[in-house]
Amino acid sequence: MNMKHRVLVGTYVALLISIALPTYAQTINTNPDDLPELITLTPERTRTFITSSSTKRLDITNFVNESIGRHPSISAAQASLEAERARARGLGRKLYNPELELDFETAETQTATIGLSQTLDRHGKRKARSLAGQDNVIAAQAALDLVRKTLEVELLTALSEYQVNFDFVNLAKNEVKFSHSFLSLAQKREAAGDLSPSDVLTAKLALSSSLANLANSRAELSRSAQALTSYTGQLQENWPLLKGTPNSEIDTNYIPNPDELPEIRLALAQSRASYSKIGVAQKMRKTDPTIGGRLGGEGSNVLFGVSLAIPLQVNNNYTDNVDVARAESLQADAELRRVRLQTIAKLNGSHRRLSASAKAWRDWQNTGRAQLDTQRDLLKRLWEAGEIGAAQYLLQYNQTYEAQRASTELKATYWRSWFEYLDASHSIPKWLEAIK
Repeated sequence: MNMKHRVLVGTYVALLISIALPTYAQTINTNPDDLPELITLTPERTRTFITSSSTKRLDITNFVNESIGRHPSISAAQASLEAERARARGLGRKLYNPELELDFETAETQTATIGLSQTLDRHGKRKARSLAGQDNVIAAQAALDLVRKTLEVELLTALSEYQVNFDFVNLAKNEVKFSHSFLSLAQKREAAGDLSPSDVLTAKLALSSSLANLANSRAELSRSAQALTSYTGQLQENWPLLKGTPNSEIDTNYIPNPDELPEIRLALAQSRASYSKIGVAQKMRKTDPTIGGRLGGEGSNVLFGVSLAIPLQVNNNYTDNVDVARAESLQADAELRRVRLQTIAKLNGSHRRLSASAKAWRDWQNTGRAQLDTQRDLLKRLWEAGEIGAAQYLLQYNQTYEAQRASTELKATYWRSWFEYLDASHSIPKWLEAIK
């Protein structure tokens, strides 16, 4: 299909759009700064449950730390950790309390005795339970670290989505500004007899299309802001922006110790806690003797007695509890191997994607970026000289905007790959400290 046919097809499509958009193009405000958002996060009078913070724009480090510090998931994980610490203190205490027994009997002679008995922990049940409690505390701490790490990457990813939509809005505003300028110039040239009415109609349709694109971009930006609000609990007019591209403060060739990654630390702690339960089950199935002594009187006689009680495991020897603990330990070991394989694969894959994204962005910076302005200036001169028509001019000029949108998406992919690598290598705290 030659260029003339493309122009005719484009004009035909534009005429079809004009049937659906005339009312929209007339009712929408032509000032791009006054266009309303299509989505309202919260009605104006029902925002009491969301903290408003529109006067201060936080830097990314403080923004992430403050948002995560008050997140409900962190509070829940911290409460779980405190519960495990309290449970560990309980498991570390002595297992049996002494029993006091009083007996008084009135018959031909009065009998009164007082006795004290104590069950002895002969098999080290207290020590086994204490070790299991400490392993559960370590697992809860690892779970808290993993929750924090997960929230960090989710918040930064949501911030990158907000950034790309923010850039798309600015790009759409520039496109609307160009469409306004082009329509004004086309109308002047029509009045001078240099352009046909169809060319002016094409300019009007281009303006309608750019206004619709701006409205859609603002809607996506509003959705991104809503996602950030759900993470932070704040309704802000200005969110932190990711300036430029990822810096090189973090060594991307650094290979962390897999056992230091939160995912593996949690799985390893859970495996150790499950193994500790085997020892507890083995100890708890063993019987402990109870010894006691009694002192009293029967009439004028002094009574003294000693007792020994040993449970007999006749009906139940509790070996099933040991089998359950062993099976759960095997399950935890298998989960540890799965998490280790998955985490290492995630680390290697995220590193490869980051390298590919960085190379693609460098190639764009070296080749494509400088050609946009040159292409636009050339197209403008050709159109003003009458060497190309209005439809062809718009078509080729819009291609430069498509290239710019592609570059914006490319930068967004670069940021996503960066955060994926920081997440996989557990380097987000280092990066936040580096950019502070």
